[in-house]
Amino acid sequence: MLRKTVYKQVFVVLIGLLIVGAILYRHLYQRGFLEGYYTVGVLINYNELKGNDLEVMQNIIQKRVTILNQQGGILGKEVRVKYLDDGGDPEIAKKVVAETIEDPTLIGYVGSWSSTRSKAVAELVGPARIPFIGGYALTPLFEEYPNMFTAEKGINDVAARFEKFLEDRFRRTAFIGMTGDLYSAALLQKLCDQQLKDTTAHVVMEKWLPEGHLFDQGGVDSLAATLIATKADFLLLSFRSGITSTFIPLLRQAGVQIPIFTALGDLGQVIGQSEGNNLGELYDLNVIGIPGTYNLRLQEQIPSFIQDVTPGETLEFQLSFSARIADSIGLLAAAAAIGETADTSENATKELIISGLQKYVGGGLIYRGWFDDWFFNADRAIAGDVLLAWKPALLTRHILAPDQFIWINDTLRQVPVFFTHMDMVQLNQVNDPEGSFYATFYLEITSIIPVDIARIDFTNAARSETSHEYLLDIKPISFRKIPGKKPLYNYMFRVSGKFLFEPDLKNYPFDKQKFPIQLQPANATNPFFIQPSTTALNDSLFETDGWHYRNQYVGYAHDIISYYNSFNDQQRNQPFYKFSYTYVMSRARVDFFLKVLTPLLVILVVTYFSVFIPLSRVETLEAIQVTSLLASIALYFSAYKPEMEHATISDKIFIFTYIMITSLIGTSILQFVKRKKYDTESKIAKIYQRYIYPAIILIITLFLVL
Repeated sequence: MLRKTVYKQVFVVLIGLLIVGAILYRHLYQRGFLEGYYTVGVLINYNELKGNDLEVMQNIIQKRVTILNQQGGILGKEVRVKYLDDGGDPEIAKKVVAETIEDPTLIGYVGSWSSTRSKAVAELVGPARIPFIGGYALTPLFEEYPNMFTAEKGINDVAARFEKFLEDRFRRTAFIGMTGDLYSAALLQKLCDQQLKDTTAHVVMEKWLPEGHLFDQGGVDSLAATLIATKADFLLLSFRSGITSTFIPLLRQAGVQIPIFTALGDLGQVIGQSEGNNLGELYDLNVIGIPGTYNLRLQEQIPSFIQDVTPGETLEFQLSFSARIADSIGLLAAAAAIGETADTSENATKELIISGLQKYVGGGLIYRGWFDDWFFNADRAIAGDVLLAWKPALLTRHILAPDQFIWINDTLRQVPVFFTHMDMVQLNQVNDPEGSFYATFYLEITSIIPVDIARIDFTNAARSETSHEYLLDIKPISFRKIPGKKPLYNYMFRVSGKFLFEPDLKNYPFDKQKFPIQLQPANATNPFFIQPSTTALNDSLFETDGWHYRNQYVGYAHDIISYYNSFNDQQRNQPFYKFSYTYVMSRARVDFFLKVLTPLLVILVVTYFSVFIPLSRVETLEAIQVTSLLASIALYFSAYKPEMEHATISDKIFIFTYIMITSLIGTSILQFVKRKKYDTESKIAKIYQRYIYPAIILIITLFLVL
């Protein structure tokens, strides 16, 4: 009778657990409870992707879609992605869109990183009012379609920077471009416009070649001879990345050493696909972020998907490209939630999305994405800064050009780049409860303008409680002026002081912490960019107590500061850059092993030995086990414990200890109660105490130590 009652209780408990589990699953994973689904078409040129680019991209996009579905999808329906290979050909792009546009579940397209292919697609999606977030720069071609937006910078922004770039630099420019490409034609037109403004500037060569043209050495030698004969001092080359990366080395071998602007090809991809060949001096406008740095907004998301992807050699490109497409899909979902329409037909959702996207024009709303803060300008192009990337002739990677141009108060202003290198000397006195550490480092800065260190704000430096001044000691070490066509100013500073960080102690004492040195302009209207040195020059040997160096990186965050003019109710959005030298350190475990783990193991081992005491001495047996439990509890209160709302690994180790000792106490009592029956329960209890208990302790110990 007693056994039947126990079975009933177990059955009731199991049913309760199943109900609770179902509720939690529905709350955390709503995808299975969404009714119906919507499809988003992702247009990609597979030919431009190398290695595992496609695999990484699909994994990151799917992670974003999964999160969207967990949050309720789009209007209560599941979001699905359909990948469409446009082959880099406008006709193929138009064909794959024509094959999917009639799908009643389709609510939008994203991708299509080309003005020419987007123009072909627009002939279908424009009149059909299908939401489209593409990657085109020639925004005037799409003015008549209010449903078309672009995640690329518009031609007006690009042209403004391109004009500043050409100004007073080159007098005899040559052009080689891909036949039929609209973006290439637009840049050539800008070259011609420049001639009208500056009569000393000339386009000395114009050459159009078909897409997929195979450059052999003979053909390249002929082009090189023409370039040399015309005395060209600059080449605008507008081909896709793959062809560009093979053409430039051949051109260099033919004796052409003039600077080259890789218009249609992404400079990062061109360098990555060149297999170490000498590429000479290169430029590009459409750089994704700041070369050699991490997008800190994206960096926050990496832990959520990095286990599912295998990073390739072009990880920076993979993450940035994938995150922009993922953000585009997230923006469609956000727009659907805020859009307004009187349409009650099956196109209602599309009209909602178009209406919602319009609210992001002018920065009335800002979408906080994985990659960046998103809003659109009047051309329905993503607002933001167009940066000039530069690969010096003697450098094997690209960096920011020494001077940049960004919009500040509706004026395109020149902004300097500080080329920096940080050499850490000492990082210690880490205080977890306070979230602080002390650091001493040398900061080297090189710029085309004189640098006042007061222009740099160390934002995470601790402040005095009385004067509110930063607790920093900054001493100039050296200064020199490097002569040249444009002289460079080189400075060295020694900085020491107290800095703040945000400790994440869930994995204490097996945790890794990020110790940042954050820099930003002291005045938002007097900005600058930071270009770090290559990671190969970073010094990993510096003084630190209780921590082990793991790695370091430089990141940046691009925030949007929104403010309003109270006299005319107009909103303005001011871009603001923050930079961070981050050192990743893991905590030394020796102190924890000696003061916590070793005593706990001794307690567990002593408790284990007690099970060999005969049941006739049960008082002694239980006294040892209860004393061991109390000793482990006392040790917990005497050990260092970070103050936080969540249990740390240290807390879980103590809880594990309590459970294991309590299990011995319970099984010992069970054996004593049934000492004369020798039934199954007694045998199982004895097997557990003698064999299973030590096996569990051994496995957990090895897991923690190794």
